[in-house]
Amino acid sequence: MDAVNLKNPDKRTAGQKHGDLRTALLSEGLALLDNEGIASVTIRAVARNAGVAHSAPANHFPSRSAMLTAIAAMIFAELADMSVAAVAGMDDQPEQALQAFADTWFQFAFDHPNRYQLLWQRQLVCHEDPGLEGEMNRVYSTLLSILQRNQIDRRVDAETDAIAIWSMIHGYISMRLDGNLVAANDSVSNLPRNKAILLSLIDGIYGRD
Repeated sequence: MDAVNLKNPDKRTAGQKHGDLRTALLSEGLALLDNEGIASVTIRAVARNAGVAHSAPANHFPSRSAMLTAIAAMIFAELADMSVAAVAGMDDQPEQALQAFADTWFQFAFDHPNRYQLLWQRQLVCHEDPGLEGEMNRVYSTLLSILQRNQIDRRVDAETDAIAIWSMIHGYISMRLDGNLVAANDSVSNLPRNKAILLSLIDGIYGRD
């Protein structure tokens, strides 16, 4: 989304003259998140970097949680757009669509680890926020729709398969970002481990021995 990558060379002008302080604050919050991590994204730090008084963000974000939730919603919106774009034109290729969906998430998480980790911090981010929840549902609906395209003999329903794939993607990413796993290749397929794991799941879903 354009809002994620906004550049704002004149922060004070943008915030005061054009009434776009909220966008400027979110842009500064995202920059802090990328450069210094979640702990550094405070209302005081964001206001300072935006060149406004410490009290100014209160008009848009009554709490740090509200600000972090808005940033998370922005990130999820970007990921939802990327996920939809990645699988476009693959209506009759569900296996390739699943791979494209997963690759989008792997690449984003490894390129932007702080952004990815913020998304799941329930103690900081309100997942019941309508804006955030809507974008999360858009991502999940994209995955579920891929699995519902082909009529195959299933031992479980499509939603169980979607949860299995989602759990694998999130679990592998989390273990990599936490340092509990390192990048490696599968010795049989010679694929990167994350791609090989997904291939194993796809074989199970589509009934291959």
